[in-house]
Amino acid sequence: MKRLFLVVLVSALVSACSVPRQVKEGGAVSGAHVMSTGKVLVLNVRDGQETGQDPAVGSGQGMVAALRKALAAHGVPLSTSADMDLQAGLASAQRAGYRYVLKCTITLWEDNATAWSGKGDKLNISVELYDAQTRELAAAATDKRTATGFTLASGSPDRFMDQVASGALGQIYGWPSK
Repeated sequence: MKRLFLVVLVSALVSACSVPRQVKEGGAVSGAHVMSTGKVLVLNVRDGQETGQDPAVGSGQGMVAALRKALAAHGVPLSTSADMDLQAGLASAQRAGYRYVLKCTITLWEDNATAWSGKGDKLNISVELYDAQTRELAAAATDKRTATGFTLASGSPDRFMDQVASGALGQIYGWPSK
């Protein structure tokens, strides 16, 4: 009986693990070379919003923080902007002598808060890097992260922000995957 109980307990714990799945795509536009020494102006990010729900307040600022963290970890000089508008950001970057403008959009925010629903939280982002002088797209990438399987503790998509920021920016800058 003890052995059966132990087998059931171990099976329950293993099935309760949430295993994240990540898909990264993108890179530099054909003919473009992204320089990691070029100063980047990171635009503000609109909060993520699940369909039919209120915006996830603070998720946009959390994404900006994750982008800053990933860029700083690789020695990319940067600054942030309160602007969300690309044209305003490009104008500011040109005036200040920045090389690039980074625009990030949370394209999917799905907070499946019920630990036993079997649905994983999802966070998808799109990142576009523009040349501030030519105002042309230099690189673009996406990163999609989903928690799969049952989990014993509820989470939210914000726990994936560092990974999706590093993943998308890694596609743009050619950083090795971790």
